[in-house]
Amino acid sequence: MKNKSGSMKEKMVSQEHDTERTINKKDNKAKNEVLTYIRDYRVMTNLKYRLITNILIPVLAIFTSMLIACSKTIWTWIGVIVIVYDFYMMCEVVQDYFCFGCMCKKNAFGMHFLKTGFNGVRYFENAVLVDILIRPLRIGITVLIASIPFIKLGVNIWSIFDIIMISSIVSVGSLNIFRYMDLGMYIYLLALIVIFPAIAGSIAVLIYGGTLKFIAPLLAVALVCVIAATYYHMVVRIRRSYVDV
Repeated sequence: MKNKSGSMKEKMVSQEHDTERTINKKDNKAKNEVLTYIRDYRVMTNLKYRLITNILIPVLAIFTSMLIACSKTIWTWIGVIVIVYDFYMMCEVVQDYFCFGCMCKKNAFGMHFLKTGFNGVRYFENAVLVDILIRPLRIGITVLIASIPFIKLGVNIWSIFDIIMISSIVSVGSLNIFRYMDLGMYIYLLALIVIFPAIAGSIAVLIYGGTLKFIAPLLAVALVCVIAATYYHMVVRIRRSYVDV
């Protein structure tokens, strides 16, 4: 009996160890996949691009908002905030041109190095996905920190959330236009038109967002749909570009 109970305990211990090993393997695999996505994003983007887009421009926007909050004039708030937000969204839309450019366009310049690589498509898909996911995160952190002084002064937190969602939708959705263009002049002109919905939508939610709280979940669902559609669209286009017609 003692031998049987001892063997049962040993089996239970071994099963527990096997379960722990399986869980650890899954965790390590998930971590490796995340690191792979980040690595591919870093390969496709240069250090200057990441520093300017993810640090410099957000810091400037936050610093400017802090200065605006020091003013006691409501019209100064409105005017300068619109100008700063307009500039920030312009950077969000246009900055992509200086890294990914027109890489989704068929036979785009610079795509040959992907096509000569064994896993070129996978590298591109991973980098595109990380870039798309970073945009809402970057906008969310920037707008939330920049809005802290105004939240303390009475601005509704739901309105800030709505602004983040609208800005993210415009930033990600604009990729479906600008990542297929190779003329910088037209990109700047179209950017002025594209950012108008972000500005108009942000002003609207500041006025009505606090009372219409159902707008927030609708915008969140819309952002998820835009992210999925944009990623799928780019993956399809880049795979088709491998087929010479």
